[in-house]
Amino acid sequence: MNKLPAELKGLGIAILMGILLCTLAATLVYFTGLKETILNPLAKAVLVISVFTGGCIVSKAYGNKGLVRGISLGIMFFILMLITTLIASPAHIYLKGFLYTLTACIVSGGLGGILGIGLSED
Repeated sequence: MNKLPAELKGLGIAILMGILLCTLAATLVYFTGLKETILNPLAKAVLVISVFTGGCIVSKAYGNKGLVRGISLGIMFFILMLITTLIASPAHIYLKGFLYTLTACIVSGGLGGILGIGLSED
């Protein structure tokens, strides 16, 4: 796994974190008295946290250009989500959601990249 580029490691960790947080959120809603209407805000939070963490990991590995590396990871994550949505359910793509998700991925990835520079050991 050490031979993989940092971008793929960050993307993989972002995806795994997203899956883990989605499972946790769904379990929390299912087994507690929380209403299902909270799932949409939880999904947005999961997206932001996952991409932020991935951006942080990528820029920490390189130690420079955190904003650019974080944004690039956010765009990669978004493209992967878009492809998955096109395959699974293309009817769920609409302009407002598309733009929100793209913006959330870019901003959270960029902010994670900036934090990753601060955490790097260079």
